[in-house]
Amino acid sequence: MEKTNTEYINQIAYDMIYLASFGINSKCKPDEKCLERYRTNEENRKELFRMSAKHFIDALTGMTLKQAGVVLPKYWEERMVKAVRKVILFDAERKKLCAWMDSEHIWYLPLKGIILKDYYPSVGMRQMSDNDILFDADAWERVEKHMLAEGYETESVGKGNHDVYQKPPVYNFEMHRSLYGKGHDERWVEYYSDIKNRLHPDQPEGSCGYHMSDEDFYIYITSHAYKHYSGSGTGIRTLLDFYAYLNAKKESLDFDYIKAECRKLGIRDFEQRNRRLCWKVFSSQQIYDRVSFERSLSADEMEMLKYYLSSGVYGTFERMVENRMEKQTKANGKKNLSKLSYYRHRVFPGMELYENYPLLVKHKFLIPAYWFYRIVRMLFSKKRRNYMLREVKAVKRVAAQEK
Repeated sequence: MEKTNTEYINQIAYDMIYLASFGINSKCKPDEKCLERYRTNEENRKELFRMSAKHFIDALTGMTLKQAGVVLPKYWEERMVKAVRKVILFDAERKKLCAWMDSEHIWYLPLKGIILKDYYPSVGMRQMSDNDILFDADAWERVEKHMLAEGYETESVGKGNHDVYQKPPVYNFEMHRSLYGKGHDERWVEYYSDIKNRLHPDQPEGSCGYHMSDEDFYIYITSHAYKHYSGSGTGIRTLLDFYAYLNAKKESLDFDYIKAECRKLGIRDFEQRNRRLCWKVFSSQQIYDRVSFERSLSADEMEMLKYYLSSGVYGTFERMVENRMEKQTKANGKKNLSKLSYYRHRVFPGMELYENYPLLVKHKFLIPAYWFYRIVRMLFSKKRRNYMLREVKAVKRVAAQEK
């Protein structure tokens, strides 16, 4: 999975990590040698902004520079203002939705960034793209009716394990009917099938909101991070989230329980490696010295860090193909996976796809007709053809790298 060069990370990437560590710890001013690189050099500023934006932490690095006295360009200032505005708008809109669910006696559980953003020092430091909320699956039709009445458009409803609602200027809600569903690790699906029984009711009385224990929340974000990490990849913001949460909870978390539960989910090794890495990368004691920083990391830790750095906040298409090919290789019990085998599996997928379609599960004789439908749909859809061509190119690149 992690096939990156472990020799070094470039200076801009190191500076981004260094500044992020000061921003998240909010204790002192970064080294003047680092700040000087961005006071007058516009090209350096652009490169740092681009890389930070790729990982969706440009507000954090920007605020850190600004608080240290560095004058930022207008485009960076505007992104920081938008990040703060977006969090404020999200909070207000989510409060309205939760009040409606309270009135309708629909239980709900805020997830991921909604919780994690509060462990960052300032509003807007932890940028958000959507609101993730788990809710009573039996109420999904009432929720859909309400969201439509509130002016939302349905991007995806009734497919997979969550429904997506969007409304201008920035509102985006992912309403989860379950934490994991068809196509995800079966251990996770089973583990979280009775999640409601492990939740704790919010205060005050009358609220239908729930929350996880600190340990269960940590276990959930670890499984969610690994889902992306082992899929198309995930970026530095994920590692920052872990540091922010662990830094706040390190004295109270029951790691014996965490280790046991992560073992059940098959993510024990990832949790250990990830926890160890985030502490090393974002330590508040870090001095400004890229070489010393690199030497402080083991080969495995450097490999993992470079994997994060090369993925970006939502991963990359090529990373997704690479990891997909690796999973198929392991499933087939072979050393290498031919391009033909990969294409065959993509055109004629296994039952993990059809389980999203109850009709095909019940009447398996219809599956060949579905194959034909997928091929015809691709031929008449420019978007799907472009996606296919992009995937073919990615497969060729990955196959060439393995030779």
